[in-house]
Amino acid sequence: MTSPTETDAERIARRYPPAALPRWTWIVVAALFVAIGTPWLLWAAIHGANPAIDAKLVAYDVRSDTEVDVQITVERPDPAVTGVCSVRAQAIGTETVGEIDIVMEPGSERLVTVHETIRTFRRATSASVVACRVTP
Repeated sequence: MTSPTETDAERIARRYPPAALPRWTWIVVAALFVAIGTPWLLWAAIHGANPAIDAKLVAYDVRSDTEVDVQITVERPDPAVTGVCSVRAQAIGTETVGEIDIVMEPGSERLVTVHETIRTFRRATSASVVACRVTP
């Protein structure tokens, strides 16, 4: 219960005490996050936007219950780079039914189209490029 002499300002001050940390502390913390996070975000964006090797699935053809033909286009800004691209065949429900690692030897072309056959243990319904990585 409030006393008759208590003002509205005193009642509100009692109900809402001051914050444990002053406001400037949160401003400094936010500024530190921005100062550290912005360069990291820029580095991650630039690094991720320019991979040393990348592949796109151009076409796939389910030949039988145990084979899928795939065609991928591999891009390497530096054709002297050796890399491996993993390609996956999937059945209904995205179950992996076959996978193959395609090795890209050093060459002279930036763009290379590769045709491979993936052996499966069950009929596939789709194929996809999982990832590409540079090998030493």
